[in-house]
Amino acid sequence: MTTASAPTTIPELILTSTLRWPARPALWRWRDGALTSVSYGALVGAAVQLSQRLRTYGAGPDRRVGIWVPDRFSWGVAYLGVLWSGATAIPVDPLLTPGEARAILEEADPSLLITAGATPILTGRGTSLPIVRLSQIWPEFVEPTAALPPAPTIDPEAIASILFTSGTSGTTKGVMLSHANIVADIAAVAERGLLTSRDKLLSILPIHHAFECTMGFLYPLSQGAQVAFARGLKSGEILADLKATGATEMIGVPLLFEKIAKGIRHRVSEAPRSQRLTFALCMALSRAFRRAGWRGAGRWLFRGVRQRAGIGSLRLLTSGAAALPPDVAEFFDTVGLPLVQGYGLSEAAPAVAVDIPGRHRYDTVGPPLPMVQVTIRDPRPDGVGEILVKGPMIMKGYWRRPAETATVIRDGWLLTGDLGTLDRDGRLRIVGRSKNVIISGAGKNIYPEELEAVLGDQPGILESVVYGRSRPGRIGEAVAAVIVPDREWFETTRPEALTDEALLRELIAAAVRNACERLAPYKRVVEWELRREPLEKTSTRKIKRLLVTAQGVAEPAKTQAQAGT
Repeated sequence: MTTASAPTTIPELILTSTLRWPARPALWRWRDGALTSVSYGALVGAAVQLSQRLRTYGAGPDRRVGIWVPDRFSWGVAYLGVLWSGATAIPVDPLLTPGEARAILEEADPSLLITAGATPILTGRGTSLPIVRLSQIWPEFVEPTAALPPAPTIDPEAIASILFTSGTSGTTKGVMLSHANIVADIAAVAERGLLTSRDKLLSILPIHHAFECTMGFLYPLSQGAQVAFARGLKSGEILADLKATGATEMIGVPLLFEKIAKGIRHRVSEAPRSQRLTFALCMALSRAFRRAGWRGAGRWLFRGVRQRAGIGSLRLLTSGAAALPPDVAEFFDTVGLPLVQGYGLSEAAPAVAVDIPGRHRYDTVGPPLPMVQVTIRDPRPDGVGEILVKGPMIMKGYWRRPAETATVIRDGWLLTGDLGTLDRDGRLRIVGRSKNVIISGAGKNIYPEELEAVLGDQPGILESVVYGRSRPGRIGEAVAAVIVPDREWFETTRPEALTDEALLRELIAAAVRNACERLAPYKRVVEWELRREPLEKTSTRKIKRLLVTAQGVAEPAKTQAQAGT
C-alpha cells in the first residue's frame, strides 16, 4: 500500500493515519490513577508484535480468534492484533455468563480465545478450547525507531469480525462483516465531517459492539483523532473524565444524555433564585435566536454553565443505539452543544444514517450516508413501511446460516425489520420495529426468544412470551413476560400450588429468579404476569406474540431487581 492509495482493509486504514501522525497520541487510558497515552506509531508497532505472537498460537488467515476481555483499551489492542494477523475477530461480551459465552464459542468454533483470566471454557466437541491470557502476549508500547512495516496483505472481502447475538439456547446468530464492509462504512461516516484530526473522543460504550467499535474506535483512528477511554459508565465518572481529558466529542446512548441533562437541570434548580432566572432567560434567548436562524447563540450564552457542568471542552455529541427523545436533543442544542442522531444496525457495519451537524433536526436520524441507499417497502398511506438498505457496508451474511441470510438480504437489499419514513428532504425517521428485539435504556439489544428458552428450561414453567414494556417518562423498555405454569408438573410435584395462588406465584417467582441468574443483568425479566391458560397459537403451533403482548401486563409481579430500584 502507498500513502496515496485508498485503504481497503482495517490495518491499511490505521496505518494511513500512522504514517501522517506517528508521534500523535492515538489512545488514552487511566493507569495507576493517571492518564497515559499511546502514540499512533507505538500502537501500530504493538499490533504488529501482538499479531506475531498470536501466530505462534495458530492465528492467521481463515482462522477465528475469540476476544473475551473486559478492559476496553486492552480489548482494542487485542482486536487490532487479531486483524493484523489476518484472522477474524470474534468479540464476546464480557458481561455474559460462562454459559452464554460458551454458546457463542460453540457456534463460532474459534481456534483460539484471548481472555483476561485463565478460566477454561469447553467447546461442544468436548475438548478444551485453546486459551491464551492477554498478559502472556501483551506487547510493548515503544516509539518506532525505524520505518513501520507495511500493512499485512489481506483480501478486503475477508471477514474481519463476526458479531454474535448472545444466547444459551443454540439460537446465536453471527453477523459477518468484511474489511471492505467496515472500511466502506467508515469512509461514508467520514464524509459527514463529525470529527477531524484535531478532535479527541471520549469512549464510554462497550467497544466490542459494532456501534462503538466502528464509530468510537476505528473511525476516530482513521481520521488521526485521539480516543480516550472513560473509566466507567457512571455520569459522575464521565463528567470527571471529560474534564480530565479535554475531550471534544462523545458518542453515547439516549439514557446517558438524559442523565447528563437531568443533572444540569437539577443543579440549576438548587441554585439561588437569581441564577435560576438567568438560566431561564438564556434558554429563552437561545431558542429565540435559533428560530431566527442562529444556532450558535447557546454556545456563547451557556459557556459558563457548560464549564461548571464539566462539559466545557465538548463541541459535539452523537447519539445512537436507541430512539432519542426530541426534548433531550433540543436541550443540548439550546445550551450550545449540538446533539446529532444516527441510525444503524450490526448488519450494516453499523451506520446507515447520521444527521448533519449544524443542519440536524430532532425528529429524524438525518439523511442516509453517502454510498447508502434507503427505500421504504410497502409504505402505508402515512408513508410508514419497512426500511430497506443497500450499500457496500452490508454484511456478507450470517455465519453458517445461508437460509437466514436469504431471508434478510434480497437482491442486495437488507431488510432491517425496522419501520420508518423518508421525508421530502430524504431524511429518515424511525417509527418503530417490526422485529421482536427489546431495546434497553442503555441501547442494548435483548432477544425475547433467548429469554423464553431459558425460562422454558425451568421446572414449573410451560411456556412464556417475553416482550419490551414501555415505561412512561423513561427511556428504553422494561423486560416483561407472560408466563404459563406447567400444570402437569405441579400436579405431580406440588399439587397444593394449583389451589393456592400465593404459593403458585411464589414458586414461579423462584423459577424466574433461577432463570435470570443464567443471564447478563441487563437481560433479566423485571416484571411478569401469570396466565393459567395456554397462550394463543396459530395453526402451525406458533404463539401469537403480537396478540399476547398487545394485552400487556395488567398487574405485573416484579422481580427483586426491579422492586429494589
